[in-house]
Amino acid sequence: MSSSRRDIMKIAGAVGALGVAGAARAQQAGAPAAFDFGNPSDFERELKIVNCEWLEEDAKKILPPWRFAVMGPNGDGWTYRENRRAFGDYPILAHRLQNVDDKAIDLRVQLLEHSLPFPMIVCPMGAQGTFHARAEAASAAGAEAAGTLFVMSGAATLPMEDVAKAHPGPKWFQIYMNADMEINRWLVQRAKAAGFSAIVLTADALGPGQSDEYIRLGRPQPPGAETPGNHDPARGGRGVFRNFKRNIGFDDIGFLHEASGLPVVAKGLLRADDAKQAVASGAAAVWISNHGGRQMDGVPASISMLGPAADALGGSVAIILDSGVRRGIDIFKALALGANVVSVGRPVLWGMTAGGSAGVKGVFTQLAAELKAAMLLSGVAKATDIHRDFVRYKPV
Repeated sequence: MSSSRRDIMKIAGAVGALGVAGAARAQQAGAPAAFDFGNPSDFERELKIVNCEWLEEDAKKILPPWRFAVMGPNGDGWTYRENRRAFGDYPILAHRLQNVDDKAIDLRVQLLEHSLPFPMIVCPMGAQGTFHARAEAASAAGAEAAGTLFVMSGAATLPMEDVAKAHPGPKWFQIYMNADMEINRWLVQRAKAAGFSAIVLTADALGPGQSDEYIRLGRPQPPGAETPGNHDPARGGRGVFRNFKRNIGFDDIGFLHEASGLPVVAKGLLRADDAKQAVASGAAAVWISNHGGRQMDGVPASISMLGPAADALGGSVAIILDSGVRRGIDIFKALALGANVVSVGRPVLWGMTAGGSAGVKGVFTQLAAELKAAMLLSGVAKATDIHRDFVRYKPV
């Protein structure tokens, strides 16, 4: 048994904090009956971030690895790995002798009605209380400090009203559709009342993402772990998030817009024809994503599908890309292929684990610095001027 495995599992006869049901699941999966749940991180400190991949290593020294299995890849992890590898399919074709002044580099972009300081937003990620004691309040406060948009997951640890207090600035609410359409109506109306300015419909998830490792460990959850952000005592409490709508369709875009009065963003699309149909059905923006490789293994990398989708949409709506973004050059390539912004996922969790809200801000500071350097060396002064000619592109 590896030392890391010993760190996350305490071999003991007692059921312990896992509880009877969880212990039974763990035993059936071949895992020990008790876990060292410990406590989530409570750090609040500035980080000297050099490389987001190294930041992951630092975060994993703070918390037991089972916590990171919660965000692990689906299946064999091919799509998860492909999300990183496929960025290498698009080398940057840098222009030289363009007389770009480094003091004139401008990262500002527009996303719907929001003016952002750089082309990056926070990806919706659930169960953030697994990684930090302040949960989504820490990541939201970090996004607020960085001046960017925060997208709250429908599987959040905290209620949306608490997250809104931590992030008075621009924020969207991502919904996992419930089979009870009145619950969906209640959720999006509640989001609007809390100050969220758009609804994100996730199309590529019909249940919680669970890695093989997380399942093998028996799906461990610390005592009291819930999704109170979706809690509705009148409708069975946690059942709000458990009763997924399985037959999600393009008509759900119209329903969410009608129910909330807010623009709806279609997230989790890969095919160009699906992106076009989403816009035809009323989507205000399209989000190219494979859920970070957490939902369905074997689908292409998000970056591989971005160019065809952008070509099909022809600039008619804003495009967001997530999955695999770790470097400033990744952001540069995404903009060149047609994205308006990228959404940063796991690095936000790593920054939050290691430094709380200050760590989250540090992630965006580092990525912005890397993007600036890429723009300067590529001969382009404005993020909005990065176009297809800056990468070698072959349509899929």
